[in-house]
Amino acid sequence: MKTAFVSGNVKGIGKHITFKLIELGFYVPIHYNKSQELAINLQNEIKEKYNIKVDLFKADLTDYNQTKNLIDCFIKKYQKLDVLINNVGDYLYKNLLEVSYEEFRYIIDSNLMTAFVLTQGFLDYIQESIIFMGFVGSNNIRANVNTTAYNIAKTGVLIYAKSLAKLLAHKNINVNVIGLGVAENSITKPINEIPFKRTATFQEINNLVEFLLNNKYITGQLIELAGGWLL
Repeated sequence: MKTAFVSGNVKGIGKHITFKLIELGFYVPIHYNKSQELAINLQNEIKEKYNIKVDLFKADLTDYNQTKNLIDCFIKKYQKLDVLINNVGDYLYKNLLEVSYEEFRYIIDSNLMTAFVLTQGFLDYIQESIIFMGFVGSNNIRANVNTTAYNIAKTGVLIYAKSLAKLLAHKNINVNVIGLGVAENSITKPINEIPFKRTATFQEINNLVEFLLNNKYITGQLIELAGGWLL
């Protein structure tokens, strides 16, 4: 059976991507940091819905040693990883002039550094695809006074993904970024700014994930799922 790892998949986008991957025939364990109860609930839900018992992995991905231990345990158990989806990353909506050092550093760490450390650790074992959850507009540098740290981190993810795509193409591994705008579970929802006047659904996100897994010749791209937001 093919294996996939979706970071931070106990709820929201990660949870729904996990369901989709299971339906596509992947074995997908559950990764959590603090949400142990949610992880156990999801484990039970997967068992009831798909008759599969999946493992739980606990790790704070902003901690290098915990991330390394997670990777070591995963590879020892499954030997390989077919698909990696970097979903972890906290969001901060706050005027840049009021953002503290700790807040700025944490947003960079939780979005960019987690993606880097987790991906680099798995690189020798990945067989097929790497997908990063990014942000709409990362291709265009613009002022974002309330989401500066987040945008810097997601732009860094895009540069990292493009570089990986170029380096891994010879191994037939494609690397892409989903430039998500406003999703069903987004903290802020500026619906009036979106031409479609609605959020992206979990199903639409899943459809794009499946599309990228099935189209290996697409690589190094930011594919925006944003309903025309920030055009």
